[in-house]
Amino acid sequence: MEDFMKRLFYIICIVALAGCVRRAAEDEYSDRESLQIANDLSNQKVSSFAEDINGHIWIGTFRGLNRHNVHEYHQYFCTDEECSLPDNQVQCMLKDSKGRLWVSTVNGMALYTDKDDFTRIPMETQSRNSVQILEDNAGRIFINTSVSLCEYNEERGVFEEKMLLVGQDAPPVSACFITPDNDLILAGALSLRRYDLTTMQLEHTVSLEGFPTYFGMTSHGILWGSSHSGIMLYDTNTSSFIDVPSVFKTHPIFSEAVVTYAHFSSARVIYLNTEKHGLFVYDSEEKTLKHQSENGFPFQVPDVKITCMYTDTRGNLWIGTYDQGYHIVYSYQERFNNDGWLKLSLGKKSVISVDCDSQDNLWISTLMDGLYRYNLKEQMFDKIDLAGVFPNGENTDSDLFMVFVDAADKVWITGGGGVVRCVYRNGRLSADGFWPIFFPLSLSQDEAGRVWIGTLGEHLVYISPEDDQLHNLKAVSSHFTFTSYILPLDGGNVLSASFQHGFCEADGEHKHVRQISIDESMWKDCIRRSVFVPSCLYQDGAGDIWVGTIANGLMRYDIESGVLTHISGAPCLDIASIEEDLQGNLWVSTQYGLGKYDRSSEKFVNWYAGDGIGGNQFYDRASCRMTDGTLVFGGTHGLTVFNPLDVTSHREVSLCFEDLKIHNELVRPRPGGCVDKALVYNPQIVLEHDQNSFSISFAAIDYSEFDRLDYFYMLEGFDDHWIDAHNNREAYYSNVPAGRYRFKVRVSDNGQSKVMAENEIRIKVKPPVWFSFWAILIYLAALAGVVMLAVKARQQIMLEKADKLKAQQEKEQERKVNRMNMDFFANISHEFRTPLTMISGPVTQLQESPDMTEENKRLLNIVQRNIRRMLRLVNQQLDFNKLENDTLKLRVKPIDVIEQLVNLTDIFRVTAEEKGVVFRTYGLEDSMTVWADDDKLDKICFNLLSNALKFTPAGGKVEFSLDVISREETSHLFELSDKDVDSRYLKIVVKDSGPGIPGDKLEKIFERYYQLENTAGGQYSWGTGIGLYFAKALALLHHGYLKAGNRTTGPGATFTLVLPVSEMSYAEAEKDLMGAELNSPYKVRIVKYTGRPAELSCEDRKKVLVVDDDADIIYYMKELLSPYYDVLSRFDAESAYVVIKEEAPDIIVSDVAMPGKSGYELCRQIKENIQLSHVPVILLTAKATVVDQVQGLDCGADAYVTKPFEPQYLLALIQSQLKNKEKIRAILSKVTDVEEIEEDTLSPQDSAFMNELYQLMENELSNSELDVSRMTELLHISRTKFYYKVKGLTGENPSVFFKRYKLNRAAQLLKERKYNISEIADMTGFSTLSHFSTSFKKQFGVAPSEYVK
Repeated sequence: MEDFMKRLFYIICIVALAGCVRRAAEDEYSDRESLQIANDLSNQKVSSFAEDINGHIWIGTFRGLNRHNVHEYHQYFCTDEECSLPDNQVQCMLKDSKGRLWVSTVNGMALYTDKDDFTRIPMETQSRNSVQILEDNAGRIFINTSVSLCEYNEERGVFEEKMLLVGQDAPPVSACFITPDNDLILAGALSLRRYDLTTMQLEHTVSLEGFPTYFGMTSHGILWGSSHSGIMLYDTNTSSFIDVPSVFKTHPIFSEAVVTYAHFSSARVIYLNTEKHGLFVYDSEEKTLKHQSENGFPFQVPDVKITCMYTDTRGNLWIGTYDQGYHIVYSYQERFNNDGWLKLSLGKKSVISVDCDSQDNLWISTLMDGLYRYNLKEQMFDKIDLAGVFPNGENTDSDLFMVFVDAADKVWITGGGGVVRCVYRNGRLSADGFWPIFFPLSLSQDEAGRVWIGTLGEHLVYISPEDDQLHNLKAVSSHFTFTSYILPLDGGNVLSASFQHGFCEADGEHKHVRQISIDESMWKDCIRRSVFVPSCLYQDGAGDIWVGTIANGLMRYDIESGVLTHISGAPCLDIASIEEDLQGNLWVSTQYGLGKYDRSSEKFVNWYAGDGIGGNQFYDRASCRMTDGTLVFGGTHGLTVFNPLDVTSHREVSLCFEDLKIHNELVRPRPGGCVDKALVYNPQIVLEHDQNSFSISFAAIDYSEFDRLDYFYMLEGFDDHWIDAHNNREAYYSNVPAGRYRFKVRVSDNGQSKVMAENEIRIKVKPPVWFSFWAILIYLAALAGVVMLAVKARQQIMLEKADKLKAQQEKEQERKVNRMNMDFFANISHEFRTPLTMISGPVTQLQESPDMTEENKRLLNIVQRNIRRMLRLVNQQLDFNKLENDTLKLRVKPIDVIEQLVNLTDIFRVTAEEKGVVFRTYGLEDSMTVWADDDKLDKICFNLLSNALKFTPAGGKVEFSLDVISREETSHLFELSDKDVDSRYLKIVVKDSGPGIPGDKLEKIFERYYQLENTAGGQYSWGTGIGLYFAKALALLHHGYLKAGNRTTGPGATFTLVLPVSEMSYAEAEKDLMGAELNSPYKVRIVKYTGRPAELSCEDRKKVLVVDDDADIIYYMKELLSPYYDVLSRFDAESAYVVIKEEAPDIIVSDVAMPGKSGYELCRQIKENIQLSHVPVILLTAKATVVDQVQGLDCGADAYVTKPFEPQYLLALIQSQLKNKEKIRAILSKVTDVEEIEEDTLSPQDSAFMNELYQLMENELSNSELDVSRMTELLHISRTKFYYKVKGLTGENPSVFFKRYKLNRAAQLLKERKYNISEIADMTGFSTLSHFSTSFKKQFGVAPSEYVK
């Protein structure tokens, strides 16, 4: 076991040391220069752009490379490490067809790796400055160093030189291109040379004019060249020049410009940057050329020097500058509001209403800035002068609300307290009619030309074209409502929606209004919040009615079936306006966002401000559709104008993991580290146990000028739910327990629940070394060893337990046998007492007979002495049984030890004289008080003297000495312990002149049942073998010591006993301060009683009931008691109890141990019966211990007598109990209250009965006769039991006792002198004074008048 533990310790130390070495290596690695993360670009001079496979935009600058994740820049520089860039000045970049990112610097090439670092590529060329990176159709990588063309050898991992680009015969080369046919084009100021890229053989050469300085090629193989003479176009597919579009020649600005850079954004769009004339955009399909200053240019060009341009996969245009960093033109801006002139002219004015006419004029009503007109074709933007339009010439720019264009292109506007119809001519708007209407909300025109006006109140209002007058149709019955919009229906009727009142259909021609009834359950399903507040109505091409509401979203109403359906999925439940595009889809503006309801999928696709719609909050009914299908919506941001065909798809977002930080320090990928790849590649993160506090950053690659995304993350296995991080892009965790987890991130539109992207990465937190796999394996091995040892130990323990159990069983069996023996001896001892009683009693009577001769008396004395000896042996046997059962207790008290020992030795002195042995005592003079148990001391000394006399031959000598010695002297005799604290000890020595004890047997003679063998002639018996064992056990119980020895002079044995004499040596539980035992079982009481019961007549003789199961005892008791009493007898308790109730004995003498019910139970039954509880009970038994006596007295016995008993004592005891009974009767005949009787005179039961009886008699005092029936009812006792009880306690029947009580009360009243004799006679229930006087004189011997004198 020791060797195993040593090995386990050594293994654990080695594992811990390995962990320390690895941590040291990690610390050493962490000292390297880490990746820099910044919020700014590393340098403002941008040279190139590239997009990797994850959507990150890489930005090359004059100082360092930047990886942009929308929010921050990971910056890479040239360092001393081999895994860094060759140089900080980046020239160009390329993402090849395999997704690899190539980076060219002025000092070499590098390839980005998944470790988030770079591999420097060796170059077998003179120049290391690569200005171009090319890829052919086969995926081969080429670089242009301006000196030579090099190809990347995949096997060797180097760039090999393939062709020199400069030389004596070679014309200068400006740029290299690879055609769609996979040929190489070398473009220079003088010529174009075409090579077979496989063989590098020159195929043909084309001479150039004008000395072009810049070249670029489209994806279709059209080579663009630029010089001061203009541009040229060369088709590499046909190897021929093509004509330059005329727009380049006729454009007034471009004709003088020199192109320095061309960016082929798509197959259709080309951006041309010029030396001094800014930026142009060419549309190859429409053959249009726009300068940045012209209307129709797609974006506002920053005032910078452009160095490069790049279009990413999302259509965003990245513009690099010489010293101003970069600018982004977001693709979503082309879907919405791509009319830059309109956007610039209107600005951010709130548009509350819009409509269009047939001439493509867009009429715009603003909140505070009046009315505007914009012509989409001419791109003319005019502010309309409203002077004179409204009556009274009011300035209504701030009051203008609605604008509406009718079928005749007349413009209707609301404001100034009414509705004005206008005509637009020659750039001016003039009024053609005015109708005063309070708070008009909307305008619409039906097929008959009636203009309907939504307004406040219960009426529908319209202007008839027939009379130009206002007409009202009552729609609802409440004034407190409004009609937000009246929708013209196919067929000529109109549909209105009113606040809280639902829908009405009106017929303007017949002036009839019909209330439309909607099923109540259908209505409740649609109007779930607040009440019905309509905001707009629209009928689509299919004839369905669309209802926009406030707080209840969008609903669809089928006018034929009457079914109203709620449509879910809109951007917001507050609908502003509804329009249908040419494809049949519905566009719904709301108070938060714009939605498209696709009729084919019946689902919404929603756009928000972050998607380029301009803003989120739109105005009610501020929308229209232009003739070309362009949709216009007005809102707080101005206008949202778009062609639905341009908004074909929603943006796609990629979600990437960015950085891992442990204890707030950035962790780089490395072999054997926490991650072996960059987090963007989703490697498994493996953390040590002390690295469980970490953070992970993430980013949705969605380049926009708005924070329009919400992030949610969850560490599966650690978090219980998704955590809403809002715009935060980093998750922090600490104290993550060891285990395997999945870190999940999802992103959704800001404020929307739709998940746009989701990603996850696995994380493993290792357990500590002491919980690692190998450690657990070691623990299991150790545990297995421990288990094996435990199993073996358990087997050993089980064997030991089995042996121990077997020994215990054997010991228990031995105890059981001993217990059976001891119980047998105890029962025999009890049985001995009965015949001893039959012997002792008659012998005592014979000794006291006057006719007995002296010779016979001596013989009887011998008999009596042996009776006492046998009784002592019986008692010793009983104590031995208690000692074995550990129930024998010590009861010490102060005693005169000399007096007790003198009485004991006097008994043995007679025996010694008869045997002819000299018996001498020493130290038994005077008196000496010590603390001792007189019973235990008597038994010890009796055994020692019995043995001494037994084994001392005639003529021999026995000595008994008593002395008090000090503790020091005692320690010379015995080995004392710390518990022996007494300063003085009682020393008793018993010496004999017998054969002595062999030296090797001096200790064994105190063992139980041990007997010495007589070597001379067989067994030398020491009796039963328990006497000395019992004596020593009693000595130890008494906190003393007993030992044996041999006399120093002559033969003989010596026994020395020492006992402590002070109170301090005994515990409180061992002290008996109440005196001696109630009836010592070790002495036969021999008491001389001179008085005998008097001879009585048959009528006055008392009845004595004797209960005993022994017929001889019954016979003897009858012989003893018959001369004085009438004796009844029974052999068991059950029959005795019946006789008691029938015969009413005056006293009961009962044995304790009887078959069936014991004497204790009989006594308890008698004392608990209110009828019999006054009868005295004497228990007569062979059970002589104090415990038995206490048990007898506890059950209510009046006396306890042990067998054998003195006949005279029993007679005197019976006589005493009967006299006590008579005394109680005499007392009860004189008192009127229990309190007048001494305590303990009556038993508790009798005292309670008499107390109730006295109270009842007091209540009946004035009655002449006692009402026995009432008494028995109140006392809950039968009439017979009541009579018997009163007679037994008082000796008189109830009536006589009641009369005596009344006379005793009269005597008390006379003594009080409060009442006269007549009053007292009346109070005590005597009908006449003479009767009272006669009765009083008879009881007290004097007349009432003389009683108090």
